[in-house]
Amino acid sequence: MTLRRTFYTVAAAAMLLTSAHAAMASEDDITYRKSVMKAVGGNFKAIALIAKGQAGDMKNLTIHTDSLAGLAKASMSAFPEKSGPMDGKTSAKSEIWDKPEDFKKVMMAFVAETEKLAEAAKSGDKAAIGAQIGAVGKNACKACHDTYKEKE
Repeated sequence: MTLRRTFYTVAAAAMLLTSAHAAMASEDDITYRKSVMKAVGGNFKAIALIAKGQAGDMKNLTIHTDSLAGLAKASMSAFPEKSGPMDGKTSAKSEIWDKPEDFKKVMMAFVAETEKLAEAAKSGDKAAIGAQIGAVGKNACKACHDTYKEKE
């Protein structure tokens, strides 16, 4: 085998491995995002149940609100390039990547509203907590899902 042929063989193998890694990374990114969003939903449901007095313990409310605020921050990087509907099975719409500045505004609202909820929970003011749960639902969750998530 000539040196040139060896070089081309190694170069082709490297390109194949890079392509395979990129494909796996997309699926891994989508799996990560789904895991983060599932945790968001779980914490939000727990917060609502505690706030309504239906389940859980009020002393655990701040654990869930702090977790939700942290997950909101984590979600800011949960939508990398090559993790959209063309890259794997996801309910995320292509508008996320087509209009990244608009999407970033919605994600920043998610962070801001969940931070306010965490602060309200620390205050113990049930009216403020209830109002902020509504604000998170309307200004963050609904605002994102209505535009950027496929209906299931």
